[in-house]
Amino acid sequence: MLSYPPVFRGHVKEARITPAVSRGSLPFGAQFVSTLASSTSTPILSNIGKILASVVAIIRAPKILYPASRPVQNINQQLQQACKEICEPVVHYNLNPYETLEGERALILQGRNQEGKTTLLRTSLPWWRRVGPRAYEGLYLNGSEGKGVTCFGDWQTTQMYGVTQAAGSEIKRVLSQYTESQLLRRLSTVLWLLLGRLWRRPFGRKRPVVIVDQFEELLKQYPAEALDWANTLTNLHTRSALARVIFVVNSDAGAQTLLNLNQGPRFTKLILEPPSAEGANVDMEIFDKCGRNIGLYKLVLAEIDRGAIEKGKEETFIKKQVRRWEEDFHVPYPLKYDRSWSELAEKESLPLMKQRLGQALEQVLLAQKGQDSQPMLTPEKVKKQIEIATRCWETLDKMQVLDAMEPQWAKRLEGAGAEPAVAESLAKHIRCLIGNPVPNEQGEGQGVHITMAQPRQEL
Repeated sequence: MLSYPPVFRGHVKEARITPAVSRGSLPFGAQFVSTLASSTSTPILSNIGKILASVVAIIRAPKILYPASRPVQNINQQLQQACKEICEPVVHYNLNPYETLEGERALILQGRNQEGKTTLLRTSLPWWRRVGPRAYEGLYLNGSEGKGVTCFGDWQTTQMYGVTQAAGSEIKRVLSQYTESQLLRRLSTVLWLLLGRLWRRPFGRKRPVVIVDQFEELLKQYPAEALDWANTLTNLHTRSALARVIFVVNSDAGAQTLLNLNQGPRFTKLILEPPSAEGANVDMEIFDKCGRNIGLYKLVLAEIDRGAIEKGKEETFIKKQVRRWEEDFHVPYPLKYDRSWSELAEKESLPLMKQRLGQALEQVLLAQKGQDSQPMLTPEKVKKQIEIATRCWETLDKMQVLDAMEPQWAKRLEGAGAEPAVAESLAKHIRCLIGNPVPNEQGEGQGVHITMAQPRQEL
């Protein structure tokens, strides 16, 4: 039986020669094959062994010389770990997200909760992108795991398999080292120098794929940090060409948050449309009640099987479940300001932008209805709240108005004289208005927000 490290009589010194790198960093396969080849008396077998040792060393060297690239792994394997086991019934989407990754824009994949977005990313991979030299490698990041840490930096560290923080540059460092470690690129560079113009250019870089799943949960937990990080990550796709980036979101507000990021059009948005379920073994009546959401459909069937709900009376359960998902996993409005507000201040004036914001806020407050369908606030109370808001933003410049997040607005409004509960409510309304296009003077254009019902509040 051979021991490790292998020792052969007559070749002890040769077997224990210190390698060019440390013993712990030299691949065991290469060291073992090289030692075995040296101990072989047949020259042909010895030479073959040395060649094999060189091949093993070359293949393993990138991960040794570039240890920070280790989190970059096979995407198919990572998605298999992230997805539930696929079970019947199965519906098919006429959509392949990876077809758009060859372009210069990052991808936003939007679909409802439990609709199968992650499963689609897994099953739509062509076979040659799952295994072999052309397989996609990259990072799978899950925003839902942000709830289990105390800060955004800790979330990045957990997603990098515990790699120590690098001042916020973890992703860039990993992708850069992965790019530098690619064997074909290194060999093609050498051949380029040797063969000159026989090749027009070296092999292109193999760009890793970065999938940010459940991005809205990360936005809800750390809005400002997640936005800045998403902007930087997108630039690694559109500018640096270090990666191909996919953001997975649940709602229009989550997608619009990314689309509102300035610096020009940098995204392609794909929406999962309700499938036809052709060829699938589904109860079409229940499937239609579920809005053709396959995940919700399976959940309803499970509840029926265990007797929690009666078949034919699924509507109440479906409405409650959808509302719960929206509250837990959707951002309530686009968290990045809409460009139309900035353009209004530039083309017209900053006072006009503030005036239009005040008019829209007044329309929102007046339009609020309670459960009794009566106005929640009297015109007098609305007037007082508008006065507080006007005092709050009177001396602010354009970016101070547009960039402030909800907590900062609440603090400002409280300082301007609003009660804490009123300040929080007004802050949410202001941020929602700024995240959507500028409405006209009658408040039209923000209809979704106007219908929001809030508890009765007093000044």
